[in-house]
Amino acid sequence: MTPRAITNRGWAWLVISGLSLLFGISAGWAELIGLGVAGLVTFGFASLYALFTHAHEVSFHLEHSRVSVGQDAALTVRVSNPTSRSLPGLDIYIPLDEEQISCEVNRLRRGQHEDIALPIPTEHRGVISVGPARVVRQDPLGLISREVTHGDAATLFVHPTTVPLMSMSTGFVRDLEGNPTTDLTDNDLSFHALREYLPGDDRRNIHWKSTAKTGQFMVRQYEQTRRSHLMIALDSDPGAYGASGGGTVKDAEYELAVSAAASIGVRAIRDTRDVSVWVSAVARPAELRGLSALRAAARELAQDVSRRRGKGFTPVARIRALSTISRDRMLDELSAVHAAEGSPTIVSLSRQASQNASDVSIAFLITGALVDLRTLNSAANAFPQGVEVVVISCAPEASPTMKRIGRLSVATIGRLDDLQQLMAKRVGV
Repeated sequence: MTPRAITNRGWAWLVISGLSLLFGISAGWAELIGLGVAGLVTFGFASLYALFTHAHEVSFHLEHSRVSVGQDAALTVRVSNPTSRSLPGLDIYIPLDEEQISCEVNRLRRGQHEDIALPIPTEHRGVISVGPARVVRQDPLGLISREVTHGDAATLFVHPTTVPLMSMSTGFVRDLEGNPTTDLTDNDLSFHALREYLPGDDRRNIHWKSTAKTGQFMVRQYEQTRRSHLMIALDSDPGAYGASGGGTVKDAEYELAVSAAASIGVRAIRDTRDVSVWVSAVARPAELRGLSALRAAARELAQDVSRRRGKGFTPVARIRALSTISRDRMLDELSAVHAAEGSPTIVSLSRQASQNASDVSIAFLITGALVDLRTLNSAANAFPQGVEVVVISCAPEASPTMKRIGRLSVATIGRLDDLQQLMAKRVGV
């Protein structure tokens, strides 16, 4: 609850009344004295009116805490009269981040309640803090205003748009159900060949039939198999976007990139595949709440402290792993990412991400149309041999293409539907 405040009209009323009284006394002008006294008395009654709080009960709730861009999102406000008398109407304001929506409540009879549905704009991806509700009580002349808050703030996640993709269980990845890798190991499932025994080899791998035939110890050797780990690296460097013009185009490119990352991530989670999502821009601290955000902030602080202790400290651009524990959790965090100046480039992002996830089998690098082929090759070289690297280059309204350059696959999409078509072709290879 905030204390009562004098409105602009109230200040003007108070100043005019005071000046009228002073000039009336100094000039002996009875009319001005009467005007000043009347004004001050009226201001006093207005103050007494605002002292009394309203008796309404106000609550609100979101119909859905998660929606996609463009979907309907509604906030329901319930105002009740728990008293045995009739209550006057009042104004209710609901903050939405930097903006607010309002509604008017008519006079309520005893025991009556009123439910008001207020639409929330969802034209843009983001995390919206909703509430708490503010009830403003003013005197009839609007001289004194008093605000009372009800409830706690709620969070609405506006998820990026996604499109359904075909399963990536085959075609892209190597795992236990697919093809083995070319890496050799002494213990796995896929038999490769026999070789001579070397000191230190596990005797349980000795192949006794071959040993009896050759007269020397022979051991089994296997091809290493991997459970597929899919990585998504989202480039949030503003310099990678805006190939066709100004800020609006740049925003459109970045939103297309976020939607592409979300679509691939949702498909991977649905396939129960190990997936990690890395972004080169840290979400705003106020936008993400919970243990994952606190842990990320603690890690970043520890890294800063360790670097500052060293000689020749230079700021290092940081990356962040998003939670992929569930579809909703991943989309929640993608709702909060944003392009920011000073973010790591796609090359730096790839290098840092590959160091943090060494068991990657396929990496999707999602970036804008301004990144040239040489830079993309440098980003792909950050991953070890055997890792499939696919670049999704986002250029709104561009014709969809897919080309193979060495170990690198480059897909250009102009709309989100293009990703659906290109992935269907590529997965079927």
